[in-house]
Amino acid sequence: MARLSVPAIVAIFVAVLALRLGLAPILSIEDPTQRVIEAIPAMCAVFAALSFERGDPPLRPWVLLAIALLAVPLARLSLHFDLRLGDAKVGHIFLIASNFLCIAAIAGFRRVLVSTGLTAEWSPTAPSGRSLLVLMIAIAAAVLGLIVVQVVDLLPLSALTTGTAIAASVSLVSTICDGILCAGGLLLVWLVRPMLGGSVALPYFLVAFGGAVFLIVDIFHVLLHTTTQDQFASPLPIGVATIGWVALALAGLSQRLLVRT
Repeated sequence: MARLSVPAIVAIFVAVLALRLGLAPILSIEDPTQRVIEAIPAMCAVFAALSFERGDPPLRPWVLLAIALLAVPLARLSLHFDLRLGDAKVGHIFLIASNFLCIAAIAGFRRVLVSTGLTAEWSPTAPSGRSLLVLMIAIAAAVLGLIVVQVVDLLPLSALTTGTAIAASVSLVSTICDGILCAGGLLLVWLVRPMLGGSVALPYFLVAFGGAVFLIVDIFHVLLHTTTQDQFASPLPIGVATIGWVALALAGLSQRLLVRT
């Protein structure tokens, strides 16, 4: 059974970061490089979905994740051409939809794992169960704090136009959904705990890791008062976001390798 080894995963992370933060600025190809980095995870999720036959339980969540990730390049394209529905930018609507689809995918992955009967049973009295609960509470507290900061920045709410309200909701929805994605990803990792270290657990671990990284990206959005990653100018938030995209790409790739070998 083929699988991505840890050294291979680390090498891919380092190579993509070197490309995005080192080579792309030197060659003045930062924008097209960023577009490719955002598109590859969608392609990998599509390949993962195509690994399954119709009726296979994992097919639906991988399709949902693929659509969610495909919505991001569509959002960038829509924002580039400033496509609008009334006062709302179409790109912002795509980004909001992408976040909700990611949550639906995580819920689907959970159902698939539980249906196998091979996963761990959660118990709040077990040490691992308590640790998971503490992490969930910490994520919820972080998300709540980020939401409060963002809402305070929007005051007074009566001064918001429809367009600015939808633009602001992108960050709010992203924060909430990334928190759920991170928590849901941790739950997936906990469920596959008996198989941790094996190939089966790797895609879910990478999805969880990606969700955690994008929650950190949301913190940068709040601190820097940005809405989309294209507004980042510092290498630090750009690098963190790149790590998140690579993690999601590797999740799809590892699932493809797992099923097709």
